[in-house]
Amino acid sequence: MIRRTLEAWNGSSRQRSGGVQWLVNRELIPEALGMLMIQELSGGSGLPVHALPGAESVTFLLSGKGDWVGDGTGWPLKAGEGVFNPPGTSRAFESGRDGNTVLLVVYGGTNDPRDAEPHAVHGGAGCGCRVSRTADQGSHSPLGEAGGFIDMGVHWLATTQTVGTRSVVVATSTFTPGGSHQLHRHPHADEFFLVLQGGGEHLTKDGPVRLNPGDLAYIPAGEWHGFQTDPGVTTRTVYGYLGAGSLAQAGYELLEEET
Repeated sequence: MIRRTLEAWNGSSRQRSGGVQWLVNRELIPEALGMLMIQELSGGSGLPVHALPGAESVTFLLSGKGDWVGDGTGWPLKAGEGVFNPPGTSRAFESGRDGNTVLLVVYGGTNDPRDAEPHAVHGGAGCGCRVSRTADQGSHSPLGEAGGFIDMGVHWLATTQTVGTRSVVVATSTFTPGGSHQLHRHPHADEFFLVLQGGGEHLTKDGPVRLNPGDLAYIPAGEWHGFQTDPGVTTRTVYGYLGAGSLAQAGYELLEEET
């Protein structure tokens, strides 16, 4: 497990890195199955029209608001919403004028940061789509069938089933007081787990690791992990998988199944 803290949570990212903080790529984690980046935009600024031929991506607003534009189609976005772009599709973004916007960008299909460099768009590039928000509910849902958790709710945002991703999953989870997810692993995908609100303990076979708002845990494929929210605290997160487009592709094994 690799722990990182978002600079944007303490307002230092623009001063220290021009608004960009890489959390995961091959230069930081050579065996990573994808990439994660935080980008902070000041009010009224934005990203010009561009495409990424070598990567699919999900852009998720951690805070702020703005307008996303792709191939002439635009969507207003606020915190908790996002957009999926297949490789080569057009995208642009303008931050709202009344405050900074912080974006989490999740890249699939590559771990090379050069594939995140903007390329010019040459007509007919197509555009992405807004991510959906599908609740994982009932005994026949992906997590309901897998088990191993209590008082945890999940909404799938970007998966193969919802928007057509190939190697990325993005979801949100809420742990109500007493909520936990016991030790488990994903044999075929890395996982990222970012605490937005609340806090608790990231569980490992070697003992717990503290996670506060703005802390991210990156878990390589095959590593046992879990989470326990603090007593009396509701914890909200955004998490996902790199190297798979669904929980089924990532694989899911509970520790008790090993013994």
